[in-house]
Amino acid sequence: MAVPSSGPVAFSTVNGVFGWGNQMSQYAGRTYYYGPHQTAVFPTSNFPMSRFYGTSGHDEWNCATVCDCVCGK
Repeated sequence: MAVPSSGPVAFSTVNGVFGWGNQMSQYAGRTYYYGPHQTAVFPTSNFPMSRFYGTSGHDEWNCATVCDCVCGK
């Protein structure tokens, strides 16, 4: 499950998807997925909640199409 692509985003939703905690500092500098084999890194400081739109902590797009998912989710 990814963070929704629009609408209000709360840290409870973000933490439910990533499981990294409820503080922005726990996401800073970490790698995330936003599509099949598409990764990026959260900035190390000062980024908006909207940066979480459509993101996930694992490659769920690939996991949905490949039986032996590397991420184990």
